[in-house]
Amino acid sequence: MNRHPRQRIPVLVLMLVGVGSACASRAPSPPARSAASPLGAASPPAGAIARSAPTEVAAADDGGERVQVPVGGPVRGPAIAQVTVVEFSDFQCPFCSRVVPTLERLAKEYPTQVRIFFHHFPLPFHQNAALAAEAAVAAEAQGKFWEMHDKLFANQVDLTRPALEKYAAQLGLDLVKFRAALDGHQGKARVDADLALGHQVGIEGTPNFFVNGRSVQGAQPFEEFKRIVDEEIARADKLVAGGTPPAQIYPTLLKGALARRAAPPPRLIDASAEVYRVPVGDAPARGGGQPKVTIIEFSDFQCPFCGRVNGTLDQLLKDYGRDVELVFRHNPLPFHPNAMPAALAAEAARAQGRFWQMHDKIFANQTGLERPDLERYAREIGLDLPAFEQSIDAGKGRDRIQRDMDEAVRFGARGTPNFFINGRNFTGAQPIEGFKKVINDEIKKADAKLAAGTPRAELYAALTKDGLEKKELPPPAPEKGAPDPNVRYRAEIKGAPMKGAKDAPVTVVEWADFECPFCARAEATIGEVLTAYGAEVRLVWRDQPLPFHEKAMAAAIAARAAGAQGKFWAMHDLLYGDPQQLDRATFEKYAGELGLDLPRFKAALDAEKGKAAIEADAAAGKKIGATGTPAFFINGKFLSGAQPFETFKARIDAELESARALVAHGTPKARVYDALMKPAQKELVAADSDDEGEQGPEKDTRVYPVDSSKGPARGRKDAPLQVVIFSDFQCPFCKRIEPTLAQMEKEYGDRSRMVWKNFPLPFHLNAAPAAEAAMAAEAQGKFWEMHDKLFADPEHLDRATFERYALELGLDLPRFKADLDAERFKDVIEADRKEGDALGVVGTPTVFINGRRIAGAYSWETFKQIADTELTKKKVHHARLGE
Repeated sequence: MNRHPRQRIPVLVLMLVGVGSACASRAPSPPARSAASPLGAASPPAGAIARSAPTEVAAADDGGERVQVPVGGPVRGPAIAQVTVVEFSDFQCPFCSRVVPTLERLAKEYPTQVRIFFHHFPLPFHQNAALAAEAAVAAEAQGKFWEMHDKLFANQVDLTRPALEKYAAQLGLDLVKFRAALDGHQGKARVDADLALGHQVGIEGTPNFFVNGRSVQGAQPFEEFKRIVDEEIARADKLVAGGTPPAQIYPTLLKGALARRAAPPPRLIDASAEVYRVPVGDAPARGGGQPKVTIIEFSDFQCPFCGRVNGTLDQLLKDYGRDVELVFRHNPLPFHPNAMPAALAAEAARAQGRFWQMHDKIFANQTGLERPDLERYAREIGLDLPAFEQSIDAGKGRDRIQRDMDEAVRFGARGTPNFFINGRNFTGAQPIEGFKKVINDEIKKADAKLAAGTPRAELYAALTKDGLEKKELPPPAPEKGAPDPNVRYRAEIKGAPMKGAKDAPVTVVEWADFECPFCARAEATIGEVLTAYGAEVRLVWRDQPLPFHEKAMAAAIAARAAGAQGKFWAMHDLLYGDPQQLDRATFEKYAGELGLDLPRFKAALDAEKGKAAIEADAAAGKKIGATGTPAFFINGKFLSGAQPFETFKARIDAELESARALVAHGTPKARVYDALMKPAQKELVAADSDDEGEQGPEKDTRVYPVDSSKGPARGRKDAPLQVVIFSDFQCPFCKRIEPTLAQMEKEYGDRSRMVWKNFPLPFHLNAAPAAEAAMAAEAQGKFWEMHDKLFADPEHLDRATFERYALELGLDLPRFKADLDAERFKDVIEADRKEGDALGVVGTPTVFINGRRIAGAYSWETFKQIADTELTKKKVHHARLGE
């Protein structure tokens, strides 16, 4: 299962909300003096707070924590307003646009009492935000900032360069000057200065406001702004009554204010106690040549958290000098479409001795990772451009990248960034204090080794000598409805696309989906298998487009249409080469590249030719248990998922022995598969049959070491039934099991205790944000109420819905939003996931009753049977103790 650390933007979850990490500050040039606002109020220079308040005038009752935020830039409202609102905003942020009417209403209802300053804070993952900000600066230079501001927010869906020029024309700007300003990035210094100021005062996301220095985060409702503004007007009136000039209200209130908004103390997490023997190999490294501490990083060039942690890593290398070395390994995640091209670009630069220069250039420009961008970076760092382009076109370095990805899976590095510090796993973009704690511990160990005579050059090998070769998970209990890996199932191959020798003694039948990232990851392994075994193994393809992959069926039809012209595998390889581009135009482009009869190909797509056969493939797969992808049957024996080469090898070697035995007894080599299939099981035993029941969870008496002391809970702590639920708010089976859990609470009353653990699955794009929302509600004592709302409508798990639920539950909304913005519970959720991993949880729902596992949405009867058995055991135990 691939995971990416949850980002505070549901753009990771593909919802493009406007709160997230900000890009690194650049050294700003002094911004130009702002033009007068449309309302006629002159703007002070950016960075100014007007004149200092007279020393004899004391600040009024401060109304809470204030931050020393300089004013400057475009402003609406009178210079002597009692309330100064400083806004940090992003033109592509949907929450920023949502708050625009609120601010307009504020200006309308307080025309002489409120002024609003605007500062740019384009977020790095909003690709058009920086250019839109520069367009607004260019409009400001022609006296039309606020008109452009309104135009940009009104047309937020299109902030491309042509659109910006169209808006400029509509506003009557001088287009020659406007275009020149954009071409020359004349507004960049102003935007960078605003960004730097935002970082200086503690801004990380948008929209963010300071009302007379008081922090207001997020798109708060008008009533929240009004409450604070009214308080500040009353406070200002007191100051004026005490002799403070109106123009001195703002600096007077900010006397003694904080230089920066207080951030919550970092939550330090430790590295794993286990040590893994993660190889360094030929991976790029920088830092100490013979270090005491080796940090191996698995990273993704498109991951914003990987970008965020680079500054920390650079500082660590400076602070520790030759004692620390950083090793880079690739792990481009499948839902980051530009991550693999960027990794290939880094490998192309590496071939010319410039890996780290390209690494730094890419991370400094994470929003620009298209092919033209990568080529521009290559020129900027002085690469031989033709050689660079040829390397990318040929996919050079892909084998190294795939090897890194396989090792990431092997050692449990499912998301990015993921670190192994002298072999100890340390996840996420953690604060530098967290890194230093682990590094300092490891330096002590290294010093002990040095004192015992270990050469510096051999420290890493010595410290990881007894480390684990891979992350081991407990063997999963038999899942209801899953094929038994020791049973042969009749995986039919007649008429299916085939690769390899027709008389191969081992047949691998794969049910797969062209949009499935795990299928794409398995491709390299399958290629390695076919290469290693040659004529002894053949691969047979069967379609299984999953219903939640919207483009999978169309891609399967395109592959079939190519197959009708003898090019199935060629199309198959192209489709998996870029699984993010599975649209009609791409299919036709591939058909042209393959030299297909294009009219015939298009006609096949138009008629959805082959769809019935694809559906028949899917039904045949489901009949023998291939319900997910990729699913393999090796001579009829089931193997699930994108397993490493070693797993395939073990299964294939065993099947080769069986096949050779058949041949030795007279079975023709070409008939081995038919002979094995003849007695094979035609379908899974029905889920509700007696045989299936024999393999159900009620027969699994293993007790897992589940910690029921942590997590949202309800029920007595000492209840005889401890029910621990690993669940996902977007999982339909988790929702299905909720009534069963409710019935359990009703049936057993205070004899049961429910404990929740978050286990958001990576392909449920809204599950992680929903978990954050639930934990933010938990912080205010309303976890279960939020839990019920989230499960009531799992189709709507977006930021706006979370905030609506928070209001309905009477939560402190600013606090709730601040918790979401800061991802305050990310570590807690990640800890739950790690706990689940250690227990062998691979899907949801997985419930443990007194440590006994129920994996899946089983019936009430199953839960009751296990619960009653556990209660009986408790009674017997107490009776023996004489209680």
